[in-house]
Amino acid sequence: MSARDWGWWHGGFTGFMGIMVAGLIINRLLKKIPIPDVPFYLLFSILMGPVLGLVSPPRDSAAALNGLSLAAGVILFQGGANIPFPDLRRLWVSISALATLGVAVASLIMALAIHFIWALPWALTAMIAVVIANTDPATVIPVFSRIAIEPKIRITMEAESAFNDTMSAVITSFLLASLLPTAHIAGTLALSVGQILLGLAVGWSLGYFAGALRQRLHRLSFLADITAPVVPYLLALASGGNGYIAAFSAGLAWRFRQRQPVHPMMVDRVATLARVGIFTWLGLAVPLSPLRAHWPLALGSTLILMFVARPLTVLASVGWIKEWRPKERLLMMWVRETGAISAVLAIQVGTQFPHWRSLIMAVVFATIVITVAAQAPTTGLFARILRLANAQKEKIWG
Repeated sequence: MSARDWGWWHGGFTGFMGIMVAGLIINRLLKKIPIPDVPFYLLFSILMGPVLGLVSPPRDSAAALNGLSLAAGVILFQGGANIPFPDLRRLWVSISALATLGVAVASLIMALAIHFIWALPWALTAMIAVVIANTDPATVIPVFSRIAIEPKIRITMEAESAFNDTMSAVITSFLLASLLPTAHIAGTLALSVGQILLGLAVGWSLGYFAGALRQRLHRLSFLADITAPVVPYLLALASGGNGYIAAFSAGLAWRFRQRQPVHPMMVDRVATLARVGIFTWLGLAVPLSPLRAHWPLALGSTLILMFVARPLTVLASVGWIKEWRPKERLLMMWVRETGAISAVLAIQVGTQFPHWRSLIMAVVFATIVITVAAQAPTTGLFARILRLANAQKEKIWG
């Protein structure tokens, strides 16, 4: 363990765990209130960390970053496990269009805007655009879990957020590899495809096995609930596959094997810990100095993403699908928060290209804070205004 990591475990880790405990208390207090809990974790940790300076963990500690990536994998597992297969088949065209064409449209618009407005190099603008193009299941899932909304919208948005995270991660990995001096495009593409296929194979097989284990051997259900969200991600990474794809496909296989909605308490608790941990860490890691230095770019690009790129993403992806009514598309344009995967990808980019670190961290963290703080708490109100949600039947998430 490096001296930097030891500093994290010896000092900052204690403060981080204290903030985590506070986050779990917030989770309990908000159980009976139909508002999302994620913004509270984020804003509370920003106050305790960057603002007041009471907790200051190293942002690029290997231990912290590995834990953040693992927590994101747990959230992706939950995203896959929440998708019923009959609805997935019925809504597959919309989900796949949003997760593929949507990421491409959002990335293209943001790359063009950042390049021509702020005159940044194409390579940097492409990287920033891809990193922030996805939406975050760690926010979308808890937001919809507290709103009595039509299942078609909820399933589509939750599935899209899990799919487009993996899409953004794969494209970012490809761009990083292709920008290296020794890069060979064909070899890099082949490596990316191999990582995807291996991640799918590892995730599906382990998720299916864990689901079968839980269904047939009830005495081992606790073990299955604990390991199913974690082991596929770790094993895929260890074998050279894509951990995020493995985690998501494991969740899909878990749900497929169960054949019916399954919400085991331990899986929910593991996912809750992951969600609290992710947004606690993100709040503590908000880079105030880069944000102050690059605030016009950070704020401007976030507003363009929220009010130009993402609405056009929805129109391009599902505007031609007659199944969706105009007011449903309006809600889909608003429920598009950025979160943990984008932060992890930004840190990976900053590690390989240190001269880009300040800019990309400023843009990504501004996007996370603004979208989570503005969009997540107002989703329920907006859905009710559009008459897509019933205020008398708000669901409470445990």
